[in-house]
Amino acid sequence: MPKIIAAILLSIGIALGGYFVSYGIMESRKPIRTVQVKGLAERVVKSDQAIWTLNFKLVNNQLPELYQNLSQTQKKIQAFLVQEGFKAQEMNMNPVTVTDNQSVNYNQNQNLPRYSADAGLTVSTMDVDKVTKSMQKTGALVEQGIVLTTSSVMYRFNGLNDIKPEMLTDATDSANEAAQSFATNSKSQLGDIRRATQGLFTISDANSNYDSGNDVMKKVRVVTTVEYNLH
Repeated sequence: MPKIIAAILLSIGIALGGYFVSYGIMESRKPIRTVQVKGLAERVVKSDQAIWTLNFKLVNNQLPELYQNLSQTQKKIQAFLVQEGFKAQEMNMNPVTVTDNQSVNYNQNQNLPRYSADAGLTVSTMDVDKVTKSMQKTGALVEQGIVLTTSSVMYRFNGLNDIKPEMLTDATDSANEAAQSFATNSKSQLGDIRRATQGLFTISDANSNYDSGNDVMKKVRVVTTVEYNLH
């Protein structure tokens, strides 16, 4: 009798085992339903650094006089910048390039002074507004006989790390909203996040997809890709 009972229990166990194995195989063959969406976050921010380049050109037939004029011109530009409120540590002298015009083969104009020099200064400051205002006053240099060949500014935004966390949250919320809308339309329930990928942060001019450096206002953009389970 005990042997019969044991045999029956063994048969039941084998049957149940076979059922659960087959059920597990059937469940594993069910397709995994997911939805992949993208979330976008954008912000318009103001540049926090300005790099202002002021270049000039001088000519002379005598090298000593040329270098003397270079020094005087640089000092006048420095004085102008100091008067505008810039600090000495914000200014840097640009390299001086001197050309002997008589040694240039393609120069056919013999009436040109023999030597010409290109030089200038660069201002790097976090006071963006000050640069914008001072650029409009360079006429004061012209009154001193200084003609600038270049007066250009490059604007940069360096505060990306400060806004990254909030922007990533906004991008994730945007992706969740898109996924929830898809789940509702497909009569499904939105599940947990299966995987997520953070895109690269990009910085461009506020009204463009490129960063020319000329626009003080910048657009920061990030796109995240999120995959959700659907039930």
